[in-house]
Amino acid sequence: MKLRIIKFLEDHRGEFISGELLANQLGITRAGVWKNILSLRQDGYKIKSVPKRGYMLENDSDLLTEEGIKANLNLNSKITKIICLDKIDSTNNYAKKLALQNADNGTLIVANSQTGGRGRQGHKFISPPGTGLYMTLILRPSVNISEFQMITIAAAVSVCRSIEDLCGETGITKIKWVNDIYMRERKISGILTEAVTNFENGEIESVVTGIGINVTTENFNESAGNAGSIFEAGNKIKFTRNKLAARISDYLINYAEDLSNPEIINFYRDRSFLIGHDITYMKNNLQSFGHVISIDEYGGLEIINNSGEKEILRSGEVFTVRKND
Repeated sequence: MKLRIIKFLEDHRGEFISGELLANQLGITRAGVWKNILSLRQDGYKIKSVPKRGYMLENDSDLLTEEGIKANLNLNSKITKIICLDKIDSTNNYAKKLALQNADNGTLIVANSQTGGRGRQGHKFISPPGTGLYMTLILRPSVNISEFQMITIAAAVSVCRSIEDLCGETGITKIKWVNDIYMRERKISGILTEAVTNFENGEIESVVTGIGINVTTENFNESAGNAGSIFEAGNKIKFTRNKLAARISDYLINYAEDLSNPEIINFYRDRSFLIGHDITYMKNNLQSFGHVISIDEYGGLEIINNSGEKEILRSGEVFTVRKND
């Protein structure tokens, strides 16, 4: 019942809903409504009550909870379990332990903060409490090692589509190959995908896909570089972290079942800000220069290098980006 009430209040966030309407919608007494409202307040939800007006979930209420995520999943969602933590070293570390214990496909771990958040190439991901979404989804896709990068591609598409869906704006996100999401030319999200592999047959037994997103984060240290948030200071918050976690999870688990779906790579190419640009990149610990011409069907970066030869970058890191005039 709490789940149904918070779902109704979230759908009408910022509006007063009468106790009578809630009772009628949910098939309980007004006393039952009040009892559940008290319980939700104890959980940390900011719910205002005014006589003769009813109850309102306040706009700045953004408590990350299992119930709040469940309330925003698709009706036939394939997410099987949600674990919501206040603080953890890394949601990926936690997820890998669960994966080794045979956790189900679709197990979602979310945290309000991380003490050891990390990204690719050993980079730190700053994860302060209450302002970001730090999540990892355990997947058991039928893919081999050669297709592994497509899971990160699918995760990036899931993040971009979810933000654009919930903001109601198309084309506001950009992707820097392979795993960084940008808004307003600032990095707001990073993705780290790790696999548990059967080396005898080359098949991936399980995948943990970690996603860190700055939702309202304002204070970054120097190591964060050109970091930003979805909602920067002064911008109206349009959706909660619960809603964002649910939307991303539903997209990603569905994409993981069919990584050859052309919708994934087409969207990824469309949001890429590297195509058509000159870049500096690292490959095999060597710095190189090239011009990006496309992204192939497996997510590899197609480059014309300084020698005029075409090469495909499947691992490495892109640094400086310069538009080719």
